[in-house]
Amino acid sequence: MFSYLARPRRALAELGPLSLVAGLVVCEAVGGLARLRWPNDVVFGERKVAGVLVELVTPTDGPAFAVIGIGINANFSPSELPETDRLAATSLLIEGGSEVDRVALLETVAASLDAALTEFDAHGFAGFLPRYAAADALAGSALTLRLADAVVTGQAAGVDAAGRLLLRSADGAEESYAAGEVERVLDPPSTHQSSSDATPS
Repeated sequence: MFSYLARPRRALAELGPLSLVAGLVVCEAVGGLARLRWPNDVVFGERKVAGVLVELVTPTDGPAFAVIGIGINANFSPSELPETDRLAATSLLIEGGSEVDRVALLETVAASLDAALTEFDAHGFAGFLPRYAAADALAGSALTLRLADAVVTGQAAGVDAAGRLLLRSADGAEESYAAGEVERVLDPPSTHQSSSDATPS
């Protein structure tokens, strides 16, 4: 687990997708069949291997900054995995069959975050849409999304340039959601089947 201090140069209203940018970096760093499950989980199939939390800080006397917290289950054995009431957990050891060098992994993630945040400053999240589409764990799935005051269902149709989840209704209309918890995936695509999911809390 570690925290990364970011000082993005884009407007505060454009910083919502930072968790997706960081999630993509982690997903690509761990490799294999890892996918990104909106909004902040890295999974192997239906099992979580890593998670991202972003805290935006808006000082009265300076520009906004972000603290990006990242947790990756690296070398946990099955008996050591943290309990969770959401997605079941896994680790890189379980998925890959051998221990990983955590220092090397940290260095890879940090360097990739440097590069990704530079790209984000230059082009916003729109430039990440192809990478997100390639890593999208929910694409095409029928799911239930719990909002603060409602529950909605639909078919996941990716994200928009602001990082909002797109849900397609039965009549083909699409709605976007900036926040929410994916509570139930009804039919995950077979192309994303695998075996992992975990993040320390």
